[in-house]
Amino acid sequence: MEQTWALKVERFGKIKQGEIDIAPLMLFVGDNNSGKSYLMSLLWGVLSEGRKLFPKDPPNTSTYKEIDRFLESSIGDDCLIQDREAQLFVQWFNDVLRNKKSELVRTIFRRKIPIGSLSIERYRRSEPLRIIFEKKDSLQDTRFSTGKHYIRIPYTDRSKGQATERYRMAQYITWNLLMDGLTSPFYPPSRQGGIQGRAIGEALYLPASRTGFMLSYKALVQEMMERMINEEHEEPSLDFTLPVYRFLQALLRLEESGQSKYADIGRFIETEIANGTMDQEKGPIPSFYYCPQGKQERLPLYVTSSLVTELSPLILFLKSKATYRSLFFEEAEAHLHPRVQRILATALVKLANRGMPVWLTTHSDILFQQVNNLIKLHQHPKREQLMKTYGYVDEDAIDPKKVRAYQFRMQGQDTIITPLIPTENGFPAETFNEVIWQLNEETYAFQIGEEDGEDE
Repeated sequence: MEQTWALKVERFGKIKQGEIDIAPLMLFVGDNNSGKSYLMSLLWGVLSEGRKLFPKDPPNTSTYKEIDRFLESSIGDDCLIQDREAQLFVQWFNDVLRNKKSELVRTIFRRKIPIGSLSIERYRRSEPLRIIFEKKDSLQDTRFSTGKHYIRIPYTDRSKGQATERYRMAQYITWNLLMDGLTSPFYPPSRQGGIQGRAIGEALYLPASRTGFMLSYKALVQEMMERMINEEHEEPSLDFTLPVYRFLQALLRLEESGQSKYADIGRFIETEIANGTMDQEKGPIPSFYYCPQGKQERLPLYVTSSLVTELSPLILFLKSKATYRSLFFEEAEAHLHPRVQRILATALVKLANRGMPVWLTTHSDILFQQVNNLIKLHQHPKREQLMKTYGYVDEDAIDPKKVRAYQFRMQGQDTIITPLIPTENGFPAETFNEVIWQLNEETYAFQIGEEDGEDE
């Protein structure tokens, strides 16, 4: 990741406060009903819907005026966005978030949820962003383009004097500074109402209760398609959050391809966990099937195990040619045996190391400990020997600098989010450890020994 930043939120639903550092692998742990999924959905919304929050016209704020002056003086000459300028763009985006935070929350959750503040904090880049201005005779059929550490912007002699053109540049630069590599690039958003389609590169959200969605998605998607065909833009009758709608939409656009960047990780999950492959039958609404290893038959999902239905969307998306730049994964361990949870954790680490940020909620001490083991493996002096002994490869071990973990703990009616501080043994998880210690204490106390025999 070329950039790092933290999402800070206060008084959001039951969450009193929290500050989340973006990292290639991030885990939310803690009490049930403490707001983990709420915050995960909010973070997804900032990535996926944040580009739609910019005002339609150039704003009149002092921060934006300073950005506009910078661009006006720079057009025509290549320049660098150093830290000072970058902080200015981030400050402007925070102004936008402050003004539109309630609108954003309503868009994500389809209802009003109170939120006190929402902002991007501690922004840093690994290298300055270079702006390359490319002179054109006309801007017709031209577009901005990006590469590693640069943006190429077409302009004409008239661009310097056009406030609307400079505003388009400002939006694109701001979004690239914050979101490059995490989600879809900036382009002028549609102002049309209703459920809009997924943008290319949009962050993928795998919701909890995946079995239910995979078994009923045809009926759910059918209603969505009918609304699109009939151009109905009123609130949908199905009561889901926006990331769930986008998940269902994404199922319509799966295109299997051996060229997928992550197809081998999908096949790893099929081989090591599912003991079979996931397949699809194309159509207006595709059908999904499970093919057991060594068998010719294709089984519809409703006759397969919950393990298959829970993991089927992850496998299908990894094998798909569809593009997405980060993965949000709720309750990744649902319906999985402890042995399988360890393998899944390894697959998720592979994804993070491959350049796909993975952010998940979990109640599994086993999945959590497996991540800790792979952190320890990365920095172990006998790493090569241990990998050979236990069957790991280089991309299974993860640098602790790439991992963040956060604990959600209820205090009365409020939730406090605190970062877990890693040790040489990984991240401690008090909420897991407390329960395990209590269980062990009861196990030993309830154990019947000779001294507990019946009185004669």
